[in-house]
Amino acid sequence: MAISIKKLLVLALITTSLTGCGSGRSAETRLIKQVTDGVEGQSNEVRLRNVLIVKDQLAQGVLIGTLVNWSDEADVLTGITINDQEITLSSESFDLVKNKPVIFAGPSANADAFISQITNAIGERVDITFNFAKASPVKLNALILQNDGIYTDLLRYKTDTATVTS
Repeated sequence: MAISIKKLLVLALITTSLTGCGSGRSAETRLIKQVTDGVEGQSNEVRLRNVLIVKDQLAQGVLIGTLVNWSDEADVLTGITINDQEITLSSESFDLVKNKPVIFAGPSANADAFISQITNAIGERVDITFNFAKASPVKLNALILQNDGIYTDLLRYKTDTATVTS
């Protein structure tokens, strides 16, 4: 009987350590923060949320994401690059006023950014750099998704003029 209890305790100990339950508060799966396909970033009090690229049939890459300034001091988004390539923006710059988000694509969009030809394949990641007047630049490694599912009829902000930036 004592041998059976010892075997049971050893088996329980081995099972716990093999399944990773013994990792505690530093378990890798516990530390995952990304809950969407998009990536997140921050510079000073400017938050970047759910940033990703949707690639359409014409190989055009449309930026999706939201930028929010939490600071009382306004900032300005002065430019965006995707893979160090020029992109087309709906404005030369975007004012980042406290709690007034700049939204790229979707029903609440108030800005538009796209790259006319993205050569990376769907499923790959690309570097996107956001430049600000005051905050430090933010470089994110974002996923490229196909324009299907919720991205099939992607609503984009419309403007009469567009500006090419680098």
